[in-house]
Amino acid sequence: MYRYRFIVIGVTVALCLGGGVFGLSLGKHVTQSGFYDDSSQSVKASILGDQVYGRDRTGHIVAIFKAPDGKTVNDAAWSKKITDELNRFVQDHPDQVMGWAGYLRAPDTTSPVVKGMATEDKKYTFVSIPLKGDDDDTILTNYKDIAPSLQKLDGGTVQLAGLEPVAEALTGTIATDQRRMEVLALPLVAVVLFLVFGGAVAACLPVMVGGLSIAGALGILRLVAVFGPVHFFAQPVVSLIGLGIAVDYGLFVVSRFREEIAEGYDTEAAVRRTVMTAGRTVAFSAVLIIASGISLLMLPQGFVKSLTYALIAAVGLAALLSITLLPAVLGVLGRHVDALGVRTAFRVPFLRNWKVSRAYLNWLADRLQKTKTREEVEAGFWGKLVNWVMRRPLVFAIPIVLGMILLVIPLFNLSLGGMSEKYLPPNNSVRQSQEHFDQLFPGYRTNPLTLVIQSTNHQPVTDQQVADIRSKAMSISGFIEPDNDPANMWQERSVAPARRRIPRYGCCRTG
Repeated sequence: MYRYRFIVIGVTVALCLGGGVFGLSLGKHVTQSGFYDDSSQSVKASILGDQVYGRDRTGHIVAIFKAPDGKTVNDAAWSKKITDELNRFVQDHPDQVMGWAGYLRAPDTTSPVVKGMATEDKKYTFVSIPLKGDDDDTILTNYKDIAPSLQKLDGGTVQLAGLEPVAEALTGTIATDQRRMEVLALPLVAVVLFLVFGGAVAACLPVMVGGLSIAGALGILRLVAVFGPVHFFAQPVVSLIGLGIAVDYGLFVVSRFREEIAEGYDTEAAVRRTVMTAGRTVAFSAVLIIASGISLLMLPQGFVKSLTYALIAAVGLAALLSITLLPAVLGVLGRHVDALGVRTAFRVPFLRNWKVSRAYLNWLADRLQKTKTREEVEAGFWGKLVNWVMRRPLVFAIPIVLGMILLVIPLFNLSLGGMSEKYLPPNNSVRQSQEHFDQLFPGYRTNPLTLVIQSTNHQPVTDQQVADIRSKAMSISGFIEPDNDPANMWQERSVAPARRRIPRYGCCRTG
């Protein structure tokens, strides 16, 4: 390692940066699917319903319109203006949009379903805009293409809800938060490490490993995306875990190297002893994490597999760089690993000549920048803390165990679910629009529960059988919201061909 340190540095940095450049396009190749078990009964029922009736597209986009003050949605001039805008919108986007449906298209209808698409006071109405596409990713891409034009309807006052606006808002929010985290976390970690090591050079080394780990891991995921689906949740996992693990491993290695230098070993011996001790710890830790994570590949959900790929890539690369690149860099730096420390401030005449600042900087340098031997470390705060804990194990163990138990208790009330606007911030416009839609039109849902009924005796499903199943479903606790009229919660889909009839029912979300 020491002999080939410059080659190791050049090759690893080039590979990681190249992987980072390759991984820049990962966002265009991730999938939104993978939340469900493809072998589950619900997925099979959904596929069966789509095969017979076609894909349910009514909840793709829900556009909510409000009539002008003093008017209703039946106002002829306003209704014509909105209808013309919607028709032009569909004509301008023939490759993405299939059409639109709503109360404004047939205000004189007697259909209770269409009449329900306007509020009783006729102040609000909504239209359903189905999108083209045979898979979730294509549909979401089509929505992203038309979203700017869609937001201009009715002078920009239209509210957009539905599956695709929620999905786009979620992915956009996660991507924005990820970039913000990366921009803020790296400098913040560098400052904390400066206080730990007392020098800018030593502090930047773990950050360097973290940055290269993230870049390389994104490249690995981009390569995985060539051969199979990678969920968009994998990207933030790489950033979070990659940075945290890399900084942790880098801290081990740099601290051990500084101790070996303080013990009097030359640079080559210090590097070798560092890899033999801290490097072994890093490798063992990474193997344990990866081995435990591999078990997640047994789960059928695709997004869990993607998270596992991200975990393996981030942890594995962080460990590899910590026992190859980092020792090579330390071999080049040698004792200069403590360069640009607190004492560098003495080069500023004002700080050097002022008695107070000189005394403070000397005190700070002694506390931070001085590389301590193992004996000095054991005699310091951390060594004393360890001895204190070992002399009183129960005093520390019991409160810690109780605290961990208290942290587990909230998991009993954990509520799991699919993609929802509730994951968005409360002030997010899409979340507010979705909640407003649910409040105005409680009999409609953009992601309803679908009951698929298939005859097993080669005979059509009878109305009585449908009624019996519906009655059993409504008797399930929490199936229907108490404040809603159950009669308005059901929509039967058209009759299927010959031997099979598969009524589809839309109902409220369970509360």
